[in-house]
Amino acid sequence: MKNFLTENLEAFKLKREQLEARRVEFANRVKLQSAQIQKLLEENTAAASKKAKKLMKKLNFDLRCGYVVGGHVKNEILGMIFLYNLGRSYKVKIERHIKFDENDPTLYLNTYQPKGRDMRKKLKTFVYIHGGGWIGGWPESREAFTTKVAEAGYFVASLYYGDAPKYSHPKMIENIYKALAFLKEHAEEFNIDMDSIFVGGESAGGHLSAMAGCISTNPEYNALFNLDERSRHQKIEGLVLNCGVYDMLKALDTGFRNINIYTEAFLGGMKLTEEPEELQKQVSPINWVTKDFPPTYAISAENDKLAVLTFDLVDKLFGLGVYVDHYHAEGKLAIHAFAVSQGFKISKQAMKGTIEFLDGLCELDEKDE
Repeated sequence: MKNFLTENLEAFKLKREQLEARRVEFANRVKLQSAQIQKLLEENTAAASKKAKKLMKKLNFDLRCGYVVGGHVKNEILGMIFLYNLGRSYKVKIERHIKFDENDPTLYLNTYQPKGRDMRKKLKTFVYIHGGGWIGGWPESREAFTTKVAEAGYFVASLYYGDAPKYSHPKMIENIYKALAFLKEHAEEFNIDMDSIFVGGESAGGHLSAMAGCISTNPEYNALFNLDERSRHQKIEGLVLNCGVYDMLKALDTGFRNINIYTEAFLGGMKLTEEPEELQKQVSPINWVTKDFPPTYAISAENDKLAVLTFDLVDKLFGLGVYVDHYHAEGKLAIHAFAVSQGFKISKQAMKGTIEFLDGLCELDEKDE
């Protein structure tokens, strides 16, 4: 039986080194914060006490976030080897760890395309944005989904856009647009169509994909972000949204495990409910969809506490007259972001719907030409 670890040992070792560096950075930060708090308490002044209280709040968040991140790391490694990449395609050519930002070597993208493709023919581009609660996730552990899309005849770029809280809002969406700019700059080299692209992702990646959809179709929303000018007005032909978060405030009331930590990390350690109303609105893409929002294939799951957010988005898109196709999976395996793995019947059905959706939009595009 083939698995990621035995076939991609170099990528696994590199990921382990990155994780160890992040652990050391976290441990040093906690140690420094503890020393600062102790020093302020020894000063025994009102100003020092106020600073100490603020630092203790930050330390409390770092410790809670560190605990959750630790669980994510374990799940990502195990998932990468045994589950997330189950049902992947081996009929694709893969190139990993392509740096797309010369000022930040930690950011990268992986590319997937059909083996033996005719390089004289330009391929449509599908950009994949992984999930992981904004605090984790890797392109390498989403290769069942990305390789299946590539096998169907698409050039897939899967992005690593940085983890919160280091890359807090709006850094993630800004990094995504840096990656889009890189792809536009290298479109001739890859022989890909970047005039209009497809974008998709699961969970936090679904949230960021929906944000991109709003940025591409709502000028008011676009203007809120400091995006790479080469890609600021990138056209998005269609979205594939798998169990995403489209209303952050509502997500807090769903009972989804660790949702408070995830949203706080996304905001750099701040509670969403304590942020200005303008920011609360900004981070929820459902507030910014218009009749021009890209055609959407939405995936949700019966046993996902965030599923109601997908239903809300689908309902709003339908009301606006936006084309939307909704696949809602049922049964015991219908859990959050189930379609990442391609080893189950419902995930294969979700992939079938994804390819039919993408192919359908491509056919419409060809007719328009």
